[in-house]
Amino acid sequence: MASPDDPASDTDPNNDLLAQLQAAAVMSGPTSQAELLAQLNAEPEPDPLADVEYTGDLATDSAAELDAVQQGFRDRTKREDERFRLATDSEYWFVLCFKSREDKEAFLKAAGLMAVGDKYLDGYAVARVLDIPMPSTDTRKE
Repeated sequence: MASPDDPASDTDPNNDLLAQLQAAAVMSGPTSQAELLAQLNAEPEPDPLADVEYTGDLATDSAAELDAVQQGFRDRTKREDERFRLATDSEYWFVLCFKSREDKEAFLKAAGLMAVGDKYLDGYAVARVLDIPMPSTDTRKE
């Protein structure tokens, strides 16, 4: 990856996305290729100026742009509030405890879960390994 002092770092529009993906991978552990592909193909943030109808009058057009940008911030705030709620919801995880590290590792190996992790495991990856069907995010009840 290019250093911040490298002029090429400013010219590649993928540098920010790459940095975000690398940070996410470090914080959340291994990410599957399918999950990385989904992140890369995610819809970009909507352009708040896309629906502005320009009249040719500078004052009117400036006011319309300001209104659109303000609405864009309000919409983004709503999305961010929902993301924050999901990120800080503590009712989406549980813990298993054993008397020793050896017992924990024996359990994970016997269940075929060591490849998923040895401390913090992605529940969906565990469900795939254990062949447990999970509701998709489209069908899950809120």
